[in-house]
Amino acid sequence: MSEEYRPSNGTEGECFIAAWCDHCERDKAYRDGYGDGCPIVSATFIYNVNNPEYPNEWTYDANGKPCCTAFVPVGEVIPLRDDKTVDMFEQELG
Repeated sequence: MSEEYRPSNGTEGECFIAAWCDHCERDKAYRDGYGDGCPIVSATFIYNVNNPEYPNEWTYDANGKPCCTAFVPVGEVIPLRDDKTVDMFEQELG
């Protein structure tokens, strides 16, 4: 299990959002003023990092740098299905 990332202060949080969220398709509607923001960003403001509801998508990469594992570059299609979770209902058709 990886360690969740929580910015230590507002400036660090703004830098993280500028580096990740401002270039992510998941938050594009909010940035463009026609939809809701990314629920991951919202949850990081609402929940303490020790709360089970704090998003585990904000974590550290293999080099120890903060990252968002749900990042989708602007212009790319957001996957409809989480590809990191085992599908309990997947079955072979045939």
